[in-house]
Amino acid sequence: MIDLHSHTTYSDGSYNVLELLTEAQKNKLSLISITDHNTIQAHFELLNPNIRNKFKGEIITGIEITTTYKGETIEILGYGFNIETMQQFLDDNVLTFEEKQLKEYELIKTQYKKIGVVFDEKNIQFNPKVESCRIAFACEIKKYPQNYNFFLKQESIITNTGFTRNEVYNPKSPLYVDESSLFPSLERTIEMIHESGGLAFLAHTFAYSSNISNDLINIINNYDLDGLECFYTTFTDEQTNYLTNICKEKNMYISGGSDFHGSRKENHNLGTGRGNLQIDENVVSNWITNYIPNFIQNKSLIKKDFISE
Repeated sequence: MIDLHSHTTYSDGSYNVLELLTEAQKNKLSLISITDHNTIQAHFELLNPNIRNKFKGEIITGIEITTTYKGETIEILGYGFNIETMQQFLDDNVLTFEEKQLKEYELIKTQYKKIGVVFDEKNIQFNPKVESCRIAFACEIKKYPQNYNFFLKQESIITNTGFTRNEVYNPKSPLYVDESSLFPSLERTIEMIHESGGLAFLAHTFAYSSNISNDLINIINNYDLDGLECFYTTFTDEQTNYLTNICKEKNMYISGGSDFHGSRKENHNLGTGRGNLQIDENVVSNWITNYIPNFIQNKSLIKKDFISE
């Protein structure tokens, strides 16, 4: 069983690297990737054998880079890159988590004041080193019933993920905020991954607004993606089958993961998601086999029976 989408305290997860590895070992995973948002500091920590050896399986270098497509914020998963090369690209092109939260806060504040959203700025408290400004904003503006008219979907009032995906990131929502200035372009994001020796996958297609899933073929045809994240905690069997069929038709690679954040994302359990994710190693065997020299961080742990076809 594998999980190629997880987060640590280096971005917005609640588990540090050691705790995540311990969880992966406890859950008997054979292959994982730590894909923190816009940072690869976890992979530098994994160079320490005292940390790395807590997990007996394989680890693929990974990252989840934020970008935009037609004004909507989306994410690209990168796998198998050289960490030194990728770090240089991140230094040159990507804001740190803290920098991004502070700049995003100012964008949201300015836009919501402009359209008349009611909030008290003094009540919006968050630690930009580890916490999302969007969640802090959501908690504040939901206190005022007069703000409910701004919400595109009722579920956005209930869940933080709904607020982010359906409102802040969705150009069709009155609460939309154009954040394209905060991120590298989609084209540049994919270039950074490729030029670091890795492969680029579109993350969780159906976690975005329908704008992205409806335009998925155009995205594939116009951008140099290597694969799609077809298995994901919230996906239905129908959604997974739809994406895997596209990968087969377009000769693209398949990936999947829980999007584990520890206590900061409910029911995204490592390896199992809501309990039934359980992705088999065979799902990724073709690209793991083809790219094994680049992908496995600790080559001494490679199992011959895993990489054989």
